[in-house]
Amino acid sequence: MYIGENISTLYTEVHPNDTVAATLDKVNELHLQQLPVVKGKEYLGIITEEDLLNVDDDLKTIKELKFTFPFIYLFDYQHIFDALQYLETYQFDMLPIMNKNNQYVGVITPKDLLLALNKTVSNQEIGAIIVLEMEERDNSLTHIANIIESENCKILQTGVKVMEDSSKVELTIKLNKTNISSVLASLWRHDYVVKATFNDGSDQNDIQERYNLLMNYLNL
Repeated sequence: MYIGENISTLYTEVHPNDTVAATLDKVNELHLQQLPVVKGKEYLGIITEEDLLNVDDDLKTIKELKFTFPFIYLFDYQHIFDALQYLETYQFDMLPIMNKNNQYVGVITPKDLLLALNKTVSNQEIGAIIVLEMEERDNSLTHIANIIESENCKILQTGVKVMEDSSKVELTIKLNKTNISSVLASLWRHDYVVKATFNDGSDQNDIQERYNLLMNYLNL
C-alpha cells in the first residue's frame, strides 16, 4: 500500500512568512510537535515546537530564524512500511510527503498509518488467528500453506517475529474462517507447535486441552 493513498487531510504546513506566534498556535491546535515549512509546493524542512519555544521574539517570521530545519521526508510512491520505520526512528508526529517531481503533497500521521496498516494486515476481515512457534530453519510457509489449504481454508495474512535470545520464531497466520478445528488438527499431525489461537470461537483458547483431546481421538 502506497503512502500517497493515505495522505492526511489535516492542513499542517506553515509558510516562511508566518510568525512564530501563529505557528505555535497551529502546533497547539493540531496537537503536533512538528510542522512542515512549505513555500508554494516547495518543501523547506520541519520546524519543531521546541525550536519555536526557544525563539525570544514570537513576532519573528519563520524565515528570520537562524537555525536549519531538519529536511526529512518520504515520497508518495513508497510503501507505508517505510513510513512506519521513519516514524519509529525519528519519533515525529507526522512525516512530510513529496511526489516524484519533488513537490510537497502533504503529510502522513501515526493515525493515518494505523488505519492503513489495519487494512494491509486484513484486520477488517473476519477470521481466526493462529500463532505457531518453530525453529527459524523450519519456517516453510509453503508447507504450512499447503496444510491449511488442504482443510479448505485460506491464509489472509502472515507475520514473523524473531524471538529474543532464541533460534525460534513466532509465525502469526490470519485465516479466512473462524472454525479452524480441522486446521489445528492437521498442524498438530505435522508436529507444528500451536502456541495460541484467537477469534476461533472458543472461550479460553485452551490449546493444550484441545491437543489432548486430539491425541485421545487418534489413539482410539
